[in-house]
Amino acid sequence: MSTISRRGTALAAVVLFVLLALVAAPPGARAAAPPDAGFGAGWLAGLVNEAGFIPGPADAPDVGATLEGAIALGTAGVEEATFDRMVGWLEANVDSVVAPYGTDSPGNLGYLLMLARQAGLNPNVFGGVDLVARLGATLGAFAPGLYGADDPTYDGVFRQSLAILGLDAAGASVPAAAIGWLVDQQCDAPTTAAGGWQAYRVDLGVPCDAPDPVLFVGPDTNATAMAVAATVAAGGAADVNAALTFLAGAEGSGGAWPYIPGGDVDPNSTALVAIALQTAGADASGARAALATWQIGCAAPAEDRGAYASPFSDGFPDLFATRQAIWGASAVAFPPPVASFGPTPDPCAPTTTTTSGPAGPTTTSTSQNSLPAGAVVVTPAFTG
Repeated sequence: MSTISRRGTALAAVVLFVLLALVAAPPGARAAAPPDAGFGAGWLAGLVNEAGFIPGPADAPDVGATLEGAIALGTAGVEEATFDRMVGWLEANVDSVVAPYGTDSPGNLGYLLMLARQAGLNPNVFGGVDLVARLGATLGAFAPGLYGADDPTYDGVFRQSLAILGLDAAGASVPAAAIGWLVDQQCDAPTTAAGGWQAYRVDLGVPCDAPDPVLFVGPDTNATAMAVAATVAAGGAADVNAALTFLAGAEGSGGAWPYIPGGDVDPNSTALVAIALQTAGADASGARAALATWQIGCAAPAEDRGAYASPFSDGFPDLFATRQAIWGASAVAFPPPVASFGPTPDPCAPTTTTTSGPAGPTTTSTSQNSLPAGAVVVTPAFTG
């Protein structure tokens, strides 16, 4: 589907989405993304096949990577043709994307709603599916106020936050019960967990566990970051200041964040915190700078440049880290606004210098491959 025809299907919807983006997003949210986000998105786009998906094992579609990757290209504002191809595949396969394991995923529905906004599409007819209504049908399936029928032990707050962000992106009203569920899940004072969110609190009368990266209990930065973004976007009554204080206290080495306070830092957690800070109108520049230290620079093989590594990838590209790191590096509040595209930056391109001498001007070309890593502005600390 062409860019013109895709974006021209519902002019009124596009205008509505643009207005929503201008009203809901904080100042600067629609500015051009920093170059390292585009650099990373260029690597990510190279993984997308002609059909429009990112292949996984046995070349089967990796639904999660394709969905999150499309959002990444939209937030970075590069690789428009690839973005369009991915959106087309997601529309054509919307039912399997919504229910990859048999039951409708509120998280995937939230992602699709955000992507529809980025693409300027009507979320009520995305691939022939009314995404808003489909998400609404999952409300209360497991517990009152919670989206989704699956056990929320490991993803309750995260999926609820994505669902709320998706509804906000679509300009749809968020049910009070849904916001109330998320607000009630926030950890209370006076424990060291105060202000944060853990994946799911079974009994709200029992205080949250203190964060413990060894036992893997207590509130985590990922659930907290997405809950902050969701409550800010939807105007919920959660204590955002307490949440930001919790996140500030969780900051680890080098200005990066761990999954659980006190643990090892990683790019995914750092990216999600960057999104929360950006959405809440706080300073996210330190988090973005930390993300750059995981980006693979120009001294690495050409096929790896721009990707993000992680503590689990031994210096090689990590697809999961890359797609979420691009979100954080893009300096965009969530839910992301309508995508605006430009050229993909190439900080590794050779530089040309012309000097004058007795024999006339001399032009020299210097390959970025030969430069020290510190000379690559977007990757000052990590070269792969």
